Amino acid sequence: MLALVESRVRSRSLGGGRTPALWTRAIDALDGMTLQYRDEPPQTAMTSYDYLGLLGHPAIDEGAKAAIEKYGTGGHGTAAAAASLTSHRHLEERLAAFTGHEGAILLPSGFQTNATAIPSLVGKGDWIFSDDLNHASIVAGCSLASARGAHVRTFRHNDPAHVRSLLSEAPDDVVKLVVCDAVFSADGDLLDLPAFDKACREHRAVLYLDEAHSLGVLGETGKGLHEHFGVVRSPLGLTMATLSKTVPSAGGFLAGPASLTRLLRLAASGHVFSAALPAMACGAAIAALDVIEDEGAERRERLRSNIRHFVEGARRIGLVTPEQGPYHTGIVPLLVGDDQRAMRIAEYCRRRGVMVVPFIWPAVAHDAARLRVNVTARHSTAQLDQALSMFAAAFREV
Repeated sequence: MLALVESRVRSRSLGGGRTPALWTRAIDALDGMTLQYRDEPPQTAMTSYDYLGLLGHPAIDEGAKAAIEKYGTGGHGTAAAAASLTSHRHLEERLAAFTGHEGAILLPSGFQTNATAIPSLVGKGDWIFSDDLNHASIVAGCSLASARGAHVRTFRHNDPAHVRSLLSEAPDDVVKLVVCDAVFSADGDLLDLPAFDKACREHRAVLYLDEAHSLGVLGETGKGLHEHFGVVRSPLGLTMATLSKTVPSAGGFLAGPASLTRLLRLAASGHVFSAALPAMACGAAIAALDVIEDEGAERRERLRSNIRHFVEGARRIGLVTPEQGPYHTGIVPLLVGDDQRAMRIAEYCRRRGVMVVPFIWPAVAHDAARLRVNVTARHSTAQLDQALSMFAAAFREV
């Protein structure tokens, strides 16, 4: 029976369940974008979500330490079981203000936020519309909603005309929830927010936006996709994001109308049945928001400069085609196609001092494998050039 269970798991596993060192090794020490593994040479990380280079910032570390001194290292139950702390409320208030909403609710992770908030927002007979390339956590949330009787429709990637057509099929007296990534994590492209916002307003639909890769990065002050496009936020809009990427902490949150986020405290299973975030995660996140407000402009400019440098170099050596881009965040895909070749290229780079992650099925479609490069404000020009040289050699020789 164990062998049968393992076969089922293997069929859904990255690389068919094989575990090359690039997926299983543990980092022993960090120094900016340099990774140190035990008994191995250091490696340049082209994998980090630390887009603004805030990991290890003294003010953020102090925020975490202060929370530990006050509350200890963990919580004492779920938020719904009277384990909410003042640091939870303070962070929720800051996140609501930062994203331009009335209220916010914290959850243990970004995945849990999507997987448990989405099905809590709809009921039997309601309609959900999900982009074909949405993150796996959104797919999980839609699947659970479908199991409870909601109608889930998938629309063509970033196609507002298609979502408008599907919205017209839904009855007027049901919840219509349009769920989209703001930045699609495999390709780095942005949602066509102006068109989707217009479609949702026309059909009185709720736009649920996953800003995991855009919070702190896009917009003049880092407020995300609405600020980037200059779109006024709809009263029906919802914003989800993680606290483990640009904000170097842990957890996830959903922001929206205060009346709705209050109800979700007792409805979203990820909030009701999971332990509350440790106070140290809240302390770090609150301090990170302060740093983003104080230093974000300079760090975003450094990030944009590094993105330009890397993309221009990748175009010169033919790894990014003229049709790809533009790239507004640190995600830059280097397309490969074949899963096995993508893994071999990544392993080639790893053995020579550059860590990059292959995106293969089921993370992307069959024959759509790529190296998903993450450029950050913390990378030096020398590190970016090292990575470009390594990628050029790997694509040539593997």
